[in-house]
Amino acid sequence: MIAKAALTLASAAALLLSMPALGSVIAGGAWWGPAAFAVVAVALTGLGLRALRLTVVVLPLVQAVVLPLVQAVVLVCVLTGAFASFAAPLGFVPTPAALGELLRVFEEGRGQIGQETTPIPATPALALIVAAAMGALAIVGDFLAVTARTAALMALPVAGLLVVPLLVDDQGLDAFAFASAAVGYVVLLAVDGAVRGAGWGARVAHQSGSAAPVLGGFQQALTTAGVAAVAVVLALLVPLAIPGLSSSALYALADGGRLGGDTITTTHPLVSLRRNLNSPSDRPVLTYTADTPTPGYLRMYSLDVFDGQNWTMSRLRADGDGDLGGELLPSPPGQTDIGSDRVVTEVSLADGFAADFLPAPYPPREVDVSGRWFADADSLMVFTTGSPASGTGYAVTSLVPRADPDLLTADLPPGSDLDPRYLDVPEGVDPRTADLAAEITADADSAYERALALQDWFTAEGRFTYDLTPPQVPEGTDPLAFFLFENRVGYCEQFAAAMALLARQAGVPARVATGFTSGTRLPDGGWEVTESDAHAWPELYFEGLGWLRFEPTPAAEGGQGTATVPDYAQSPVEAAERPSVDRPSPEQDGARPSGGAPEPQRPSGGPESAEPGPEQPEDGAAAGGGGGLPWRGLLVGAAVVAGAVLLVGGLPALARWLVRRGRWLRAATAAERAHAAWRELHDDCRDLGLAWNAAESPRAVAERLSAESGLAEDARAALWRLAMAEESARYAPRPSEAGALPEDGRRVRAALRAARGRTAALTAVLLPRSLLRAPAAAARRAYRPDPAAG
Repeated sequence: MIAKAALTLASAAALLLSMPALGSVIAGGAWWGPAAFAVVAVALTGLGLRALRLTVVVLPLVQAVVLPLVQAVVLVCVLTGAFASFAAPLGFVPTPAALGELLRVFEEGRGQIGQETTPIPATPALALIVAAAMGALAIVGDFLAVTARTAALMALPVAGLLVVPLLVDDQGLDAFAFASAAVGYVVLLAVDGAVRGAGWGARVAHQSGSAAPVLGGFQQALTTAGVAAVAVVLALLVPLAIPGLSSSALYALADGGRLGGDTITTTHPLVSLRRNLNSPSDRPVLTYTADTPTPGYLRMYSLDVFDGQNWTMSRLRADGDGDLGGELLPSPPGQTDIGSDRVVTEVSLADGFAADFLPAPYPPREVDVSGRWFADADSLMVFTTGSPASGTGYAVTSLVPRADPDLLTADLPPGSDLDPRYLDVPEGVDPRTADLAAEITADADSAYERALALQDWFTAEGRFTYDLTPPQVPEGTDPLAFFLFENRVGYCEQFAAAMALLARQAGVPARVATGFTSGTRLPDGGWEVTESDAHAWPELYFEGLGWLRFEPTPAAEGGQGTATVPDYAQSPVEAAERPSVDRPSPEQDGARPSGGAPEPQRPSGGPESAEPGPEQPEDGAAAGGGGGLPWRGLLVGAAVVAGAVLLVGGLPALARWLVRRGRWLRAATAAERAHAAWRELHDDCRDLGLAWNAAESPRAVAERLSAESGLAEDARAALWRLAMAEESARYAPRPSEAGALPEDGRRVRAALRAARGRTAALTAVLLPRSLLRAPAAAARRAYRPDPAAG
């Protein structure tokens, strides 16, 4: 039993120590907890069934089938409870409805893996796939290491985890992740070797009933640690000396089979913006319906390159087959928790409006559109390489980012996966812009506060003038510097471009987005967008939340009539001063909002609020995803660390329990049970720091302990029965059955602990001194007629 328990725990530990290999390909920490819990649940199931002596109840061949099946059932219950509890009786029973929900989330995760580039955000759907995979590997590992006794084959599931980053990440495998997995595997081999070695001398060691089986395994594991360390160090250093063995070799091999793409070009987005805003007809561009009362902006283009005067778009490539139907788009960059509201927007493009980039709320997750359309993984722009679409319809399922206040104020630095170009500022930019950015943000303590300070600076009353026909920029003059320091007259293009530049100067990653505002509500509940709703706005990046839009363009009287400020972008004073009212419809004000219309406001709890609507399921709602993921990831990480500390701290107590359990399981006769009870008393005394004299007889030991510890009458009687049973086992030709010795042992142990005090009792449990005996000495004492007395 002890051997199988050690192998079970070692195989589970090997898998847990291999999990860091996935850390480089998954962004966020929400997947750690479910995956680790799945492995632990499988291991505990194996321990429990083996503790019930399943090997005695069923034949070995049947056991090889029954045990994995029971572990699989437990794994499914765990996954149901973690990801589909709302659909399961008692929160974990896998009924057909719960399994259907589980499969739905699983398929969503598969689609995400097929579409994403590393690191993939740790969505609930992805966490389900990782947890299921780790649980399945735990079942396989338990079978290989314990049932089949082929621990060396655990290299297969461990190597399977290590290969994942080698195939999909050009950075290869992290050295720490490899070392961690190698240590876990070597420890498993050491435990297996100790168990096999103990088999040669099991009868001698078992006669003593000492801690030799457990301590011998620990000693052998420590002995092999040096060899393991040398092997791990060599494995890490040799590839550095031999370029052909670099960890990116497999990635390069896999990358050679990837599809290429067609380079596309399009009309400059700012040219289209100016044309729409200055159109005298103000024709309808599109109509749409959305299952939210406050739909967001419809973005078309993302301008990420600033050349010193103008914002432009990076060259895109059309990768894939161009069929977006039924497929998840790449996850929003930087948004580590995809647990946000879903909004379904059904759009109908006007016949006179041709779009090669689809207007869509950001961030889109699914697009149902006919024809060949592609999605850019970095910006999530949806575009076509064919003829622009007009007079057609499509549906977009989008997410409303959760602007978690804790994440906004945490001031997390951008991750290494964010392209540095979002902070690039050309050398030729007027140096006054950097000074201005520093002056505006001087009192800000975080990136979020700097963003608010910049937005409030642009929208301060009387500082800028909104005008669709600003004065001509003098020849040879920087247009943004002219706007910021000279005339301060312009429209959304200038406001968005200037704030994005100042944000970069202030150290906040920024880009410019163009598209349309939400438009105006129609009598039938739909929405209409016209040319005058064309708009540009800055998007700023916050780690954990991704790209969030801000609104520096004046939206009150004399500004962009349908522009809105997101809830998270309003300062406390500003938010208190602004009443929450519905956007006007034609029936309410008699006309479309124009450049001089009052600013429409979102009602509280709109799509940019931090709380999801009650009717809107979250992306991966089966997992109950919500809140800011980094904080949840930190909590999960803290829980995992705390669990690891408790596990390590509890190893001595576990070893002591295994020794006690092993003694009683091997005691088949009356004499063996008496010896087991007396050895337990001996070890209990050592654990509590009580003296034990090898020259004393059992009666003398009982009398001394009773007097020194002041035992109560029931404890004295139990101790006396233990002593009499030991004397009978030693000297009687036929030892008599002594009765409930385990119960007597527990009663005496409890009484001795109470007499010694809480500190000594706790030390005896967590740091039992009886485990410090050398196994070899214990084995030598096996040949003595009185093993307990030695």
